[in-house]
Amino acid sequence: MDGIFGSGLRSGFANTSHVPAYYPINLGVTRDVQLVPGWKPAQLRLDVVNLTDKIYQIRDGTGLGVFAAQYGQRRGVFAGIAQAF
Repeated sequence: MDGIFGSGLRSGFANTSHVPAYYPINLGVTRDVQLVPGWKPAQLRLDVVNLTDKIYQIRDGTGLGVFAAQYGQRRGVFAGIAQAF
């Protein structure tokens, strides 16, 4: 489990304000499983990015040299399998 804290980039006319802070939480679990007898165990992995599905803005499209709003990643679930030979 890990988290990221962002204090918010500058925004507004002449970068005089900033967007709100954000703190997405990520979770990952792994497990070793014997899939084929005689082989090394395979590693199964499941990751959830932005566990709380909090919508957060990285920048709002105002300020000097910024022309488009940008948002952080929404909740994502990823799975994988690794096998050593």
